[in-house]
Amino acid sequence: MSPCSVERKCSSAGRACAADDRGCQGLAIGDGLEITCERAATESEPVTYVYCPPGGQQRDSSAVWILLFVAVGVAAIGAVVSALVIRRNLRS
Repeated sequence: MSPCSVERKCSSAGRACAADDRGCQGLAIGDGLEITCERAATESEPVTYVYCPPGGQQRDSSAVWILLFVAVGVAAIGAVVSALVIRRNLRS
């Protein structure tokens, strides 16, 4: 699946419009959607623009930061616990 697909960027709220499809682009702009990314042309399909609701990218990035902080916290707790276990085993 392309990293520039509607499913990965903005789910059912977005549109994927070909570069020469003015009708689709007009509907997307009329719905208040913005271009999120551009899918390069391939042999089977032309250049496609992916339109998503404004602010979709920011919601995704905040979720990534939260997951990153949780992962760092779990790693820190694991490091402290392993240091205590190693210290305890060296004393005995």
